[in-house]
Amino acid sequence: ALEKCGWEVLRPCAGISMVAKPSFLNKAVKLSNSFKDTGEGQKNGTYEVKLDDSTIREAIVKTTGLCINGGSWTGIPGYCRFTIALEDSEFEQALDCLVKFKSIVGN
Repeated sequence: ALEKCGWEVLRPCAGISMVAKPSFLNKAVKLSNSFKDTGEGQKNGTYEVKLDDSTIREAIVKTTGLCINGGSWTGIPGYCRFTIALEDSEFEQALDCLVKFKSIVGN
């Protein structure tokens, strides 16, 4: 599922998580945030971020609700950590979030 959504997966040998790198790093995505100051005295609206190690986690959470660990957490540049030890319904929901994010970044 990760590979179909544009992620390069490092095959795990065991454990409860997987590590993968998105093919869409360096692409820009629009996020909305009611707390970000837009610079014009407004605290609502959208802003654009370039996807990298420091922004990928925030972008996925804000656009899909899926929480992952970004590259700074894994210590492997560009690679994120996905926990796969979930209840079946949560796992299916996470897969839906991956598909949603793929459609957002257009990859």
